[in-house]
Amino acid sequence: MNAKSPETLAKATGRRYRGVSNEERMAERRMKLIDAGIKVFGSTGYHTATVKGLCQEAGLTERYFYESFANAEALFTACYLHITDTLRDKLQKILLKVEADDLEQATRAGLNVFFTQFKESPEAARILLVEVLTVNRQLEELSLKTLYSFVEMLETLARPLIEQGGAGVPKSQLNSTLLASGLVGSVLYMAARWALDGCRQPVADVVENAMVIFKGVGHCLMNDC
Repeated sequence: MNAKSPETLAKATGRRYRGVSNEERMAERRMKLIDAGIKVFGSTGYHTATVKGLCQEAGLTERYFYESFANAEALFTACYLHITDTLRDKLQKILLKVEADDLEQATRAGLNVFFTQFKESPEAARILLVEVLTVNRQLEELSLKTLYSFVEMLETLARPLIEQGGAGVPKSQLNSTLLASGLVGSVLYMAARWALDGCRQPVADVVENAMVIFKGVGHCLMNDC
């Protein structure tokens, strides 16, 4: 009979091994696979990735891959959710620090977080903006739900300005969700173009270009367009 390793015994009994529980080790391995997935999916694309290649990037065996994920699609979904959750958390923390009545400062701070995230991780940008639309219908729908969550954040931020309306824009014709959707869409397409060019232009410059759009909408709402 083959002697079992201490780690195997710990896993079988649920005990701690070297001060780390089995659940903690599983979580660490899962995170390694997510990090590897972001790098692989975001550089060579989802459709060229293999479980073997993902495991090699993570430094883990396939046995540990299937411990956490049923297939590459499941890992891709986890990578996508990790990216969007991280971005959402960063945006929420920044916006909480900004004065509620300073819409311009809040918008600039949020845009800086958004574009900096892509600058620091072009692979994440590719997954969020391109690859998620190529996998299957379920992930397309997930990307739309995620987009709506960011629209809701922007709508909450901009609603006071939108509700003021403008001399040439009757309040009855204004729809905060539509306006927020248009603004988020413009930022996403701007980010996609910037990422396509290798994110060469400085983040500060991209933020100021995006601010032109936001300021333009704000001007139309505050004045007679």
